[in-house]
Amino acid sequence: MTLFRLITFLLNLPIVYLKSRNIDLLSFEQRFTILKKLCLSIIKQWGIKLKVKISDKIDINEPYYLVSNHQGTFDPIFLIASSPVAHSFISKEENLKIPIIGTWGKKIEFITFNRTDFEDNVQMLRQSMRFLKERKSLLVFPEGTRSRSDQMLEFKPGALLPAYGAKVKIIPVTLTHSYKMDRFKEKVSEICVIYHDPIDYVDYKPLNYQECSDLIKNIIASN
Repeated sequence: MTLFRLITFLLNLPIVYLKSRNIDLLSFEQRFTILKKLCLSIIKQWGIKLKVKISDKIDINEPYYLVSNHQGTFDPIFLIASSPVAHSFISKEENLKIPIIGTWGKKIEFITFNRTDFEDNVQMLRQSMRFLKERKSLLVFPEGTRSRSDQMLEFKPGALLPAYGAKVKIIPVTLTHSYKMDRFKEKVSEICVIYHDPIDYVDYKPLNYQECSDLIKNIIASN
């Protein structure tokens, strides 16, 4: 990221915070739409072209479990800005403690977990399933952390449990070149996000978690 883009991002934070006020009575979709517009505005100010490819098989009225690779710190901004469906995130609980990010995380109903607490992780899985059954979409980063490159880390098969429990379709998501945003003075002109064809529950149900994880990882890696 260049110094100009960093300053632009910081200057936008008060605006992002102010937009989070007095919106609790709005629907989940309306809150997400407000945040999406803010993310699009920041990307435009950065001078980055956001190239988005969306499968025509995605029905915006359906709930989905989105599974994305994770390259850099600013991935959520690009994913929110490009997503064809309103969605929340499965996130580390520490992220809710970050000023403004934590505020918006609560507004779009982040589902958090503590890596070291087994009971907390079980609760997270149950909450994720309920969220999906309420017909709201959810995104997870199965690598668990940023790869900081175009090479993906190993996927955690257990990250797919909510999809199996809620019996919803899975959308593999490919994110490219976003890791460069974490490199100071690195110039990024284009970020590409691809929303692949949804995988129906009847198609991944016969697969065990590892097989399904490998299938999704291969789809993401293909681009």
